[in-house]
Amino acid sequence: MTRLLHVLNNLERYLLAAFMAAITFVVFIQVIFRQRGQSLPWSEELTRYLLVWITMIGAAQGIKKAVHVGVEAFTLLLPLWARKVLHIVVLLICVFFCVIVGVFALFIIRVQFINHQVTPAMRVPMWTAYAALPAGALLMVVRYVQVIVRAVKEFRRDYVVTGLED
Repeated sequence: MTRLLHVLNNLERYLLAAFMAAITFVVFIQVIFRQRGQSLPWSEELTRYLLVWITMIGAAQGIKKAVHVGVEAFTLLLPLWARKVLHIVVLLICVFFCVIVGVFALFIIRVQFINHQVTPAMRVPMWTAYAALPAGALLMVVRYVQVIVRAVKEFRRDYVVTGLED
């Protein structure tokens, strides 16, 4: 399992770097073409879809690194053990939400695939752009499960095994 997570970490990082480099390159080329009075009709579309992929993969990285913004005004009023329990419950709700998003995104992709819809400028299958949603949702579920396992182990270590109190 550790090996799989290591591969996933590298895959996410490499995809993010490659997509960012691609966006930078395409936008740079588009600027050069516009200076010459020409335009690349597919550049804006490609950068938009790559940005969606970056957002979904980056959200999973944000979960892994615990950098997402949270509101703590209410939770800081709770005792430490209750904060930890609430944190686990919130993570479980997030997993549920990501599963729902992923399932509905698969339905959308299925419709796109059946209808053979293509993007307007690049003429590639539209489902490739929409595939970012279930892929990102799956990555987020994996990262949430990873964080949940760590949180449960920490809770068990602090409160179940040792019996610590606030």
